[in-house]
Amino acid sequence: MARCNKCGAEKRRWPRPCSRCRARPDRGDAAADVAELAVETGLLGWIGRGVMAVVRLVLRAVG
Repeated sequence: MARCNKCGAEKRRWPRPCSRCRARPDRGDAAADVAELAVETGLLGWIGRGVMAVVRLVLRAVG
């Protein structure tokens, strides 16, 4: 088994962090920042329009 470079704990595979270092308390903050940025830039509106366009195309193909 390999050892973590940060804390020295044993871990399974090389590219993955160990179980102690994997849990980050700031993940929720990062997700909130990304969501806020998406709302401010209007990205959610574009995603909604794209989803609706795909739904309309599928309904036309089926109907």
